[in-house]
Amino acid sequence: MTPARFRLPFRVPSGRNVRRACAVVALQGALLAGFAVDWRVPLVLAVGGLGGMLLLDRPVAATCVLIAARLVSTGTTSLLVIGPMRIGLFEPILGVAILALLARAVFHRAPLRMNAPWRPVHLALLGWNVIGLAWCGKVGEGLGDIVGLGVVLATSTILVTFLDRWEHVCTALWAWIGACVVIALLAVGGDTLGLADYGAQWKASASGGRETGLGQQPNWFAMNLGFVIPATVAFAWMQRRALARWGLFAAAAFITVAMMTSGSRGGAYSIVIGCGLMALGQPRLRAWALRLAAVGGVMFAIAALGGLGDAGRGLNRIAMNLGVLFARDIRGMNWAACIAMARDTWGLGIGPGGYIDRLQRYNDWLYHSVYRYPHGIPWGQLAHGGVIGLALWIALIVVVARMSIRTVRDLRGTEAEPLAWAMPASLAGYAAWSCVEFNLDDKPAWEWLALTTALHLVGRASRDGTHPPLPAPRSSP
Repeated sequence: MTPARFRLPFRVPSGRNVRRACAVVALQGALLAGFAVDWRVPLVLAVGGLGGMLLLDRPVAATCVLIAARLVSTGTTSLLVIGPMRIGLFEPILGVAILALLARAVFHRAPLRMNAPWRPVHLALLGWNVIGLAWCGKVGEGLGDIVGLGVVLATSTILVTFLDRWEHVCTALWAWIGACVVIALLAVGGDTLGLADYGAQWKASASGGRETGLGQQPNWFAMNLGFVIPATVAFAWMQRRALARWGLFAAAAFITVAMMTSGSRGGAYSIVIGCGLMALGQPRLRAWALRLAAVGGVMFAIAALGGLGDAGRGLNRIAMNLGVLFARDIRGMNWAACIAMARDTWGLGIGPGGYIDRLQRYNDWLYHSVYRYPHGIPWGQLAHGGVIGLALWIALIVVVARMSIRTVRDLRGTEAEPLAWAMPASLAGYAAWSCVEFNLDDKPAWEWLALTTALHLVGRASRDGTHPPLPAPRSSP
C-alpha cells in the first residue's frame, strides 16, 4: 500500500516572494528606527516613497516637481534638521529623481553622463575644491561646499537627461513659472493679508520693509524670481492661444512686482540687463520689454505716492538708493579681505569653507557683523580657490557664453528663437549681479543653467537631424 503523501499545512513561498518580504521587513525596520532620531524622519521617508512610486514612471513630472521644490525650499521650510544638514521638500524629491535616473540607466541602458558643454569646467571646480581640503581651515565646512557642488551636478544631470525634447523643455518652463507665481502669491499676499511675516528673521528686512518670500534673505528671494521673468515674456510671445499668451504676460508683470518688493537693487539691475539683451536680440520682443518697463514704472510711481503700503517700501528702497550700492563699504571690506586671503596663501586660496573664521584676522568689525560673506562669486572664488578658482569661474562664463551663441544660431527661424535669447539673457543678468552677491552653489542659478542647456541640446539635435524639427514661429503677433 502506497503511503499517503505528506503535505505541509501552508504553502512554501518562492524565493522571489521571500526576498520581497525581507525587503518589506527591512523597510519597516528602517522606518521604526527613524523614530529614534526624529518622528519626522519616517514621515519624510514615507511621503517620499509614495511620491516616488508615482513619479518613477513619469520622469518629466518628477523633474517638474524637483524644480518647484528647489524654488520653494528655504531654511524656513525645512522639515528636519540633523546637525548642519537641513532636509525639506527638495531632498526627498531629489532622491526620487535620482532613482528615476538610475532606473533609466539600468532598464534603457542609457549613459548617466551629462552631455553639457560646461560639465568639464564644473568637474574641474569640484576637483579643485576636493584638493583644497588639504589646506582648508575647517574640513566640515569644506565638505559642505563640496556636497553643495555635488548636489548641483546631480540636479543638473537629471534636468538635462530627462528634458531631451522640445515639449519637455516647455513643460519644465511652465512648472518653473507656476512655482514662481505661487511663491510670489504666498510672499506678497501673505504679508499683505497679515497671514505670515518672515521679515523679522532678517535685520535688513525688518528695518527696511523688504520682502523675504518664504523667509529668505531679500537678495536671495529676488534671485529666485528673477531668472524666469525674461523667459516668461518670450514664452508668452510664442503662445498661439490668446488666454495663455495674456496669462503669461500677466504672470511676468506680477513676478516682476513681487521681485521688486524685496528692495534688491542688484535684482533691478539684473532684470534691466536681461530684458535689454532679450530686446536687443529679438525686435519682436522690444515692444513687450517696453510694456513690462512701463508696468514697473507705474508701480514705482504708486509706491512713491504711498499707495502700496508696506509692499511699496522695497520699491522705494530701489528707487532712492540706486546710486549708493557701495556707500556703506561693506562689500569693499569683504573684497579687500578676499584679496588678502589669496595673497597670504600665495594665490592658492584658503580652501573650501572657513571664510568666517579667517575673516577675524583681517576685519574684526566685519567678523562680528551680519555681512561676513564674500559678497560676490568671483571674490569668493578668489578667497577660497585662489587664482585657479577664479580662472575656473571665468572659464565657466566663457563656455556658457559660447553655448548661448550656438543656441541662438541653431534655433534661428524656429518657434523657440525667443527663448534662445531670453534664457541666456537671464544668465547674463545674474552673472553681472553675482559680482556683488551670492555664492557659487546658490540656487536656482545652476538649475536655470541646466534648463538652458537642455534647450541648447534640443536645438543642436534638431539641426543635426536626430530630433524632430522645431515648429515655425506663429505668424500673427
